[in-house]
Amino acid sequence: MDADPSFNSTENQALLVVCARKTIRTTAVAAIVWGVINLAIGYAAIQVSILNVFVLVLAFLMLGTGILALTKPSLHALLAAAVVSVLLLCWNLSVLALNVMAGATEPSFGGGLILPLFAAIIFFKQYLKLHHLKEDISAMDYSKVKEAAGLCKQLFKSKLKESPDIAEASSRRCRMRLMNNAVFCVQRNLGRAFYLNRANFQGCIPDLNRKKLRVVVRHPLGKLTYAFDKKNSEKIRGWLSAPATQTS
Repeated sequence: MDADPSFNSTENQALLVVCARKTIRTTAVAAIVWGVINLAIGYAAIQVSILNVFVLVLAFLMLGTGILALTKPSLHALLAAAVVSVLLLCWNLSVLALNVMAGATEPSFGGGLILPLFAAIIFFKQYLKLHHLKEDISAMDYSKVKEAAGLCKQLFKSKLKESPDIAEASSRRCRMRLMNNAVFCVQRNLGRAFYLNRANFQGCIPDLNRKKLRVVVRHPLGKLTYAFDKKNSEKIRGWLSAPATQTS
């Protein structure tokens, strides 16, 4: 599904960078955990053969890459984590091949192959998904990114009962601020966020006559679907039917 052209706006580009940095940090935590696991595996393996010191080296590389991605989110760190996982997979494959050649009849090495492969797929998948934002992530001014992230967090700090301009999805993982002529939407984990004008947002609602509305957004990072209960659906319908405010 192609992304909505409205995501090319300045506001949405800043929000996309916020989402990308959050995704990289989440993946960085996985890399750190994966690095710690391999430290334990490497320590045990080195007792069998000194050659397994290579596992420890890769584990430290993975750990360092994860820490770097967590403190300074970048696609380079994400790619490095994927490469290290591939190297670990290749090492485990070579050990398995040597064991088979040595006459091992029951090489129980499934976890040593599946886990690195699984990790490499996840890291490469995230890298490819965010690759088109590479220049924006590195070039966008940090103050603008910080401001956008602050607006996202503030939306979830607002009390719903005291905020008639905020609609919340049934799953509670998404909130929308209904502004004058646009809607500002944020997921609770800051993994997705967007800003759409009234007309474009209405185009994301397949059936406006349903008692419980469903919103489908063609987001650059993947299709988003949000369901709203009757109360919040009425709030959205009321906002859409209200006359647009002219801005000078």
